[in-house]
Amino acid sequence: MAMEDDENATQKSRFFRDARVEAMQRRVDEVHAEAEDPCTIFRLPAAVRERHPDLYEPKVVSVGPYYHGRAGLAAAQQHKWRLLRDFLSRANGKGLGAYLRCASALEADARRCYAEGFDAVGADDFAEMLVLDGCFLLEFFLRKGEGQLAAPGGAKWAWQHMYHDVLLLENQIPFFVVEKLHAIAFPGEDGGPDSEGLLDIFCKALAGDLPSSRAIRPRSGKTIHHLLHLHYECNVRSASADASDAKGRSNGKADANGASSLAVWKQSPVPSPRSSDGAVKGRLTSMVPQAAKMEEAGVTFKRKATPRDMFDVSFRYGVLHMPAFVVDEAAKVLLANLVAFEQGGGRAARQLDGGNLVTGFVALVGSLVNTTRDVEVLRRCGVMHCMLTHDEAVRYFSHVVQYTTMDYDRHLLACLFRDIREHCQWSR
Repeated sequence: MAMEDDENATQKSRFFRDARVEAMQRRVDEVHAEAEDPCTIFRLPAAVRERHPDLYEPKVVSVGPYYHGRAGLAAAQQHKWRLLRDFLSRANGKGLGAYLRCASALEADARRCYAEGFDAVGADDFAEMLVLDGCFLLEFFLRKGEGQLAAPGGAKWAWQHMYHDVLLLENQIPFFVVEKLHAIAFPGEDGGPDSEGLLDIFCKALAGDLPSSRAIRPRSGKTIHHLLHLHYECNVRSASADASDAKGRSNGKADANGASSLAVWKQSPVPSPRSSDGAVKGRLTSMVPQAAKMEEAGVTFKRKATPRDMFDVSFRYGVLHMPAFVVDEAAKVLLANLVAFEQGGGRAARQLDGGNLVTGFVALVGSLVNTTRDVEVLRRCGVMHCMLTHDEAVRYFSHVVQYTTMDYDRHLLACLFRDIREHCQWSR
């Protein structure tokens, strides 16, 4: 009898194991059902977001499902309905039903763009959110082009917060939703989408947001995944294109300042020495000394008079040329989210023309700024205009650099870092 019980228990256990295997296999098959991961709008790791929510969470207005219905954002939510009313009055005689039908058709694809499923949000509610938020973005930036502030009561402070809220990594809707809604309101001459007209609305507002940045339009046919991605394309130059331009202008020689430009730093760098315990020492030996110590080693910091953009950094004969840049509350939020996009934007980040250019730049400044004395060195030479306390600036760059992951031997500024280190060693 005992043997029979043991045999029944064994068979029962085998049955449950087989059922578990089948269930797990179904989930594996579902994961591989997609030819390409559709997610383009991600959440930051909780450890990063919760440590500095002021950098990553909206203060006034939500866009998309991550912060939809959050306490404290109700006033702007009501304001979005007013902007929807105003947008419909522009809209080629099309009623609200046309937009809602369009959003309903896009709802499943839009939902798949998010790293979370939002199963508790029904299809109709999700489609309504897409209409409200998509039309809000269009009206908000149309008003910007017309010289108006689409904020409650026209308040400048509210508009500024709203502008930076809509550029947060987690506060996005898929750009194809905005494209379809725009096509209903403003069809092209052939009755189809007016892609150039849509880019005009946003690119004019976004261009020049970073110090010394040029007005760049995404190349023809470029897929834009969300508004922060478009901002990146409008303000962070194509490193590959610049490298080609620089080669054509100087054949790889020094630029007008007598220094190799950042584009030349794309050559393969010489790896830094690494210890057997790996990445930590490799990272430390691949950074540059802090600004005060570089100054003691004879390095001079000079503000570049006519930089191509904020990433136009060069080093030669003991002089580090950098564009002037401002560190204030707005710059803190924007840079942190551009770095987060490069670090965790999935398919969109892998296709970036600029590579990890923002991360490399922030890593450079984060290496230079380790104490309040370092901030003073950069401030005194006119490179950094700091609107924060020096302690706040040090903490900020420490945070952003701490949560970045990149090959510190082979990023876009790696050769620049190497030449600075070699100069400082030689000067000792």
